[in-house]
Amino acid sequence: MRIGDPNLLAISQRGRCFYCGEVVGAKATVDHFIPQCYGGIDDIANTVLAHRRCNIDKGDRLPTPDEIERLIEIRRHARLPVWPPILALRDAEDGEEWIVVARAVAALRPSQ
Repeated sequence: MRIGDPNLLAISQRGRCFYCGEVVGAKATVDHFIPQCYGGIDDIANTVLAHRRCNIDKGDRLPTPDEIERLIEIRRHARLPVWPPILALRDAEDGEEWIVVARAVAALRPSQ
């Protein structure tokens, strides 16, 4: 599924911004949980609903361990997939996060 269904994210997140927990309105944005600059995909499995300001504040940083655990719990509760690079990031050693994500993303890409 492509990123284009914020309604599913709103339902799974109970209408709240993933980052601050406040209710989001019609101007909610969809954030790439693992940023595209790290290989994050444009898919529901790698997106969260966020206030515009919270999305901008997060920018291109990788998610924190607490954010990773919260997303995994939300996805599992809603019976949505947890993208394998998110699980790899959860299990990464400190300081190795970016390389773990890169390897996990590369492993999912078709061979050429």
